[in-house]
Order: sequence, then C-alpha cells, then structure tokens
Amino acid sequence: MLLRMFLTGTLLALGLAAGVPNRAAAQTRALDSLLSMPTLDLVLLERAVLEANPSLGAMRAAWKGAEAAADQEGALEDPMLEIMTAPQSWSSPNVEPAYMAAISQRLPLFGQRGLKARAARAGARALGEDYRSARLDIVREARRAYYEYFLAARGHAVNAEIKDLLGQVRRTAVGRYSAGTVGLEDALQADVEMAMLDHEDVALTREQRVAAARLNALLQRAPGSAFPAPPVEVTLPTAPARSDSLLALALASRPELKSWAAQRDSRAAELSLARRQRLPELTLSARYDRYWDTPELRPSAGVSLNLPIQFGRLGAAERAARAGVEQMDLRRKAAEAQIGAEIETTVAGVQETGHEIHIIQDRVVPATERALRAVRASYENSRAAFSALLNGERDLARARMDLYRAQVGYLQGLADMDRAVGTAPPGEGQ
Repeated sequence: MLLRMFLTGTLLALGLAAGVPNRAAAQTRALDSLLSMPTLDLVLLERAVLEANPSLGAMRAAWKGAEAAADQEGALEDPMLEIMTAPQSWSSPNVEPAYMAAISQRLPLFGQRGLKARAARAGARALGEDYRSARLDIVREARRAYYEYFLAARGHAVNAEIKDLLGQVRRTAVGRYSAGTVGLEDALQADVEMAMLDHEDVALTREQRVAAARLNALLQRAPGSAFPAPPVEVTLPTAPARSDSLLALALASRPELKSWAAQRDSRAAELSLARRQRLPELTLSARYDRYWDTPELRPSAGVSLNLPIQFGRLGAAERAARAGVEQMDLRRKAAEAQIGAEIETTVAGVQETGHEIHIIQDRVVPATERALRAVRASYENSRAAFSALLNGERDLARARMDLYRAQVGYLQGLADMDRAVGTAPPGEGQ
C-alpha cells in the first residue's frame, strides 16, 4: 500500500513538472511562429496571446482545481477509530488489562452526498465558463489592437503617397516660378503642406507604438518589442443581414449565460441539500470492550441517528439556498437582455459601417481622384489656383484615410459582434 502511494505521488509530481515546460514550449512556439511571418498574422496573434496570458493560466488552474475538489465532494467521511485503556490495569495483579476499541462510520442515506457532489461540479463548470469568457475578452482586445496597428501603417502609406504627389506639384510650381508665371508662394505652400504631413507621420507613429505596446502587453513582451509589418490589405467579411439568428446563437453559446446556469444548478443542489438536512443521518459503530468481565458482553454493535430539531437553523439554511436560486435566475435573465442589446447594437454598427465603406470606396475616392487630376491639369495650364490643387490633395488623402478608418471600424465592430455572440478560437472543452 505504501509503495503504491509512493509511486502514485511520484508519477503525479513528474506529470506536473512536465506540464509546465510543455505549456511554456507551446507558448514559445506560438510566439516564434507569429514573429517569423513576413506580415503580422491575426490568427497566429490570437493563438500566441491566448498562450501567453498569465491571467488565463491562473483562471484555468482555478477551474481545474475546482474540478478536482468536486471529485472529493460526496465521498464518505473517514471512519472514526476510538481506543481507550485503563493504564493501571496493565500492571495490577488483581485485574486483567482493560481496554476498549471502537470504530464508527457516518452514512447519509438520503442523497446528501450526491447533492454535495452536484453542487461542487456545477461550481466548477461556472469557473470553466468564466475562463472561456475571459478568453473572449482577450481575443477581442487583441483584434482591436491589431486593426489599430494596421490603420496606423496605412496612414503612413497614404501620407507617403500624398508627399510624392506634393513633391511633383512643388517641382511644377518651382518651374513656373522660374518661368515667371507664378510667385514663390505656391512652392512655399507646398513646403508647408509637406511639413504638416511630417507632423501627421509623427502622430501616426505614436498611434502605431501605442497599438504595438498593447499587443506586447497581451503577449507578455517588453513594450518596445518589434512586430512584423501589418498586411497591406485586410479581408472584409460580409456583414450579417439580421440579428435574430445571432441572438439565438448567443443565447446558446455565451459563456456568461452558461456560468449563470451552472451557478443556478449549484444553488439548486444546495437548496435540495438544505431540505435533506431535515432528515436524520445514520452512524454505524462496532466496539470491543475489555472493561467487561463477561466475555459475551465485550463485542457490541450499534446504530445512532442525529436529531435535526434545530428548526430555526434548518429553515434559515433553506431560505438562504432558495434566495441563491432566485438570484441566479434573475442574473441570467438580466444577462440575456443585455446580450440582446449588445447583438442589436453591434450588428447595426457593422451594417452602417459596411454601407459607409461602400459609399467611400465606390463613390468618394474615385470622385476625389478625378477631381485632383482635373485640378492638377488646370493648374499646370494656369487655369486653377494652387490652393485648389492643395485642397484636392487634402480631399484625396482624407477620403483614403476615411476608407481605412471605416474598414478598421467595420472589422472592430465584427470583433465586438463575435464577442457579443460568444465565438472565439477553440480552447479547452470547446
């Protein structure tokens, strides 16, 4: 028996010791895969973030610990062993050595042990759903930071394109100044505009650093650690046409609702247990008593019952458990209403942003490009003022940045919608 216990403990210790390096190795592999890509990949980023987050690891450990503790609930209590002796009887020549040995076992016969186990298992399920809810929050945060990182990079690209156009226009203005057809103010205005774009580049660099710092925090890296460049374009999934099917999916999959349901099951089991406490519990006992002189009286067996007559305490426990069930029912109902509002809000936002993208991409950007070409040709032929040319370039830069902002808003809205529905990369138990 001792050998079996020693071997079991050794194997368990080895398994736990091996589990930590394995998890650390998985985290390293996910991060290495992410950093080895030519562009920052969102799927790999989500995987690496979920592997690296210490809060998730702590919640997962609490969940597994609760599951292990639930396995202990419902087991029989250890038997009680009682031994007594009369010390002087061992050295007295007048009497035989006197001693008594008794063993007793408590036996709840009305399902109390099963109800304790059910309550503990439901509590462990609630912790598991809280863990999955935290995963959803972290994935949404990673997606939002990723799209902000992308937006800052596209802003730099738009500024570089506008700077190139301004450089061409400035050379035209300098040539016309040299020819004496315009004054020097056109070239100076171009210099001012380029200086403003340089300032915007500084602001965009700050935004990109902030987004990278958020990603590094999620990955448990130093704030200034470098990332691969974001992609040049992002795919825009189709927006849902209706919210009712998403609401049905959310009500079936949101971990918060499952957590409240599990906690409600736990409280319901506690309520049933509180009611069973009004029933007596059986204790079996056996005794061998050498205090008796008659040998036939020395062995004995007995049965004892507790008397649950403290009705005030029992009634208070039942009322507290019933209130706990009611509380979980109301919290789940409130969560369902909140989820419905989240689904409707996020779907409406995504649909509106999708329409905005369509307008900017198909109408605003082409119109500003045509207008800029027309104004530029007019300026080169001395039929338009330089200020009109600058306004045309500003309109084009604004339209393209508005398009990227709308795309990022759309994708972040989809991330919020996924969180509202309760969808995320697969994990434990999914």
